[in-house]
Amino acid sequence: MALELHCHEVTVRFLERAVVPPYEGSMIRGAFGRAFKESCCPFPHNGTGCPLGDKCPYGYVFETSPPEDARDFAKNSDVPRPYVFEPPVETKMEYAPGERMRFGFTVVGRAADYMPYFVYAFSRMGDEGVGRLKARYELERVVAENRLSGDREEVFDGEVARNRRLPARWEDAERTAEAMDGGRLRVEFLTPTSVKYRGEVSPEAPPFAALVQALLIRLPMLAAVHCGEVWREDFRALVDRAGEVETVRDRTTWASFRRHSSFRHRTEALEGVVGEAVYEGPLGEFLPLLCMGQLSHAGKRAVFGLGRYRLLGG
Repeated sequence: MALELHCHEVTVRFLERAVVPPYEGSMIRGAFGRAFKESCCPFPHNGTGCPLGDKCPYGYVFETSPPEDARDFAKNSDVPRPYVFEPPVETKMEYAPGERMRFGFTVVGRAADYMPYFVYAFSRMGDEGVGRLKARYELERVVAENRLSGDREEVFDGEVARNRRLPARWEDAERTAEAMDGGRLRVEFLTPTSVKYRGEVSPEAPPFAALVQALLIRLPMLAAVHCGEVWREDFRALVDRAGEVETVRDRTTWASFRRHSSFRHRTEALEGVVGEAVYEGPLGEFLPLLCMGQLSHAGKRAVFGLGRYRLLGG
């Protein structure tokens, strides 16, 4: 299956005291959007999109439309953007001058061609400042990492940018899944995860079938729009089989954050379950899907870093 996820670790060092919101993913994504547009697109955007369409880096990344051969598979309103931000693992609301912040940035398929633009935008974000005090930072390092194989290579060392790619592919997920227990799985939801199943979003750990269904919506669409391949699987049958897997332990809680969208001029909720759940049953065939989903995230607001989870085995 043609799906490539390019993960990166970004390290910045603050030059001034920084005060950030409770959920940094929203701050990082908002600042990045502004810096990225200023870096590569001179045209005003009034809701109709860039006049250059997908030929514009900003138009492609932030205003994605499906390619011609995937129009029957996805509409503009539900096309997933080709990037995911991951906020720092430890949530901090204040950084002192000299402190470092590390966050993740994953791009999908052909969006990796724009990595030099992304690095420049991260640097520009530091010049313009982030957070409540518009604190400036220095972009220190960007590292490409295949989180399924463990390989890492430096993309930016503070001065020089290099063309290094370490995409995670489906075959990497299959190799990782071979070493896992096919009958019991422990999942840690690291950021608020909200997936809809049978028309509802549960305030508890998502049923295994709900998690599988969310990934069977997201990953095939990412593959079709950004990697040039439409998956022709029997998704309904897969979800039905996933329904045989049971939740045997639920140690999750509901978390909610608020973010202000300067583009939409309104406050939005970033919410979902966090914590740990254990699933038991015939889940072996779903393990490659779940391994890839760790990198793409699942459910709503993935671009902000929501829906991030980690597989911990039984």
